[in-house]
Amino acid sequence: HTITECFRAIRTNLEYLAANPENAKTVLITSYNPGEGKTFCSVNLGIILAKAEKKVLLLELDLHRPKVQKALNMNTEIGISTILIGKSKIEDSILPTQIENMSVILSGPIPPNASELVLSKRLEEMIDYGRKNFDYIIVDTPPVGLITDALVIMKYVDVSLFILNSKHADRNVVSFVEEIVEMNKFKNFGLILNGVKRKGHGYY
Repeated sequence: HTITECFRAIRTNLEYLAANPENAKTVLITSYNPGEGKTFCSVNLGIILAKAEKKVLLLELDLHRPKVQKALNMNTEIGISTILIGKSKIEDSILPTQIENMSVILSGPIPPNASELVLSKRLEEMIDYGRKNFDYIIVDTPPVGLITDALVIMKYVDVSLFILNSKHADRNVVSFVEEIVEMNKFKNFGLILNGVKRKGHGYY
């Protein structure tokens, strides 16, 4: 119940992050380290938006270590990697999930050159297709502390959310986040603190 409330709060905050709610359609989710809860947040944010009767497309764009398919208990031979090399069409690669209103494009077979593939012009076409046919696109990416794919993809999205787990959160990681936002002039950037241990039930 508490987790649901947290994701409802994120859903509400998304509307405030961009001056025009229409400009908050495409949401990228990344983290610094693996294991911070990035995919957990991507899937649950998608679910909470879908439950508000929004049409949601979740993109499993961590082509290095895809985890969305495991979280959704799904599998497929076509997906983002096959779209990016021109072997499958976007519309043929979209799968329904068990959640009403939520669809997904899974990673497809793990390619040997994942970071080069995200530079493909077809990535922009895939996100444009999502914008035209869905209310929200959630983009799950690799951890930006290990692989720079997320920085490339941030050019195409409206809002970027950085998951910070309280186990790993320290001053260096926060400084790193500030630097990449400043250097790349990213707008509409938010932090989500995950893994907070609640002591007692006080308001704070």
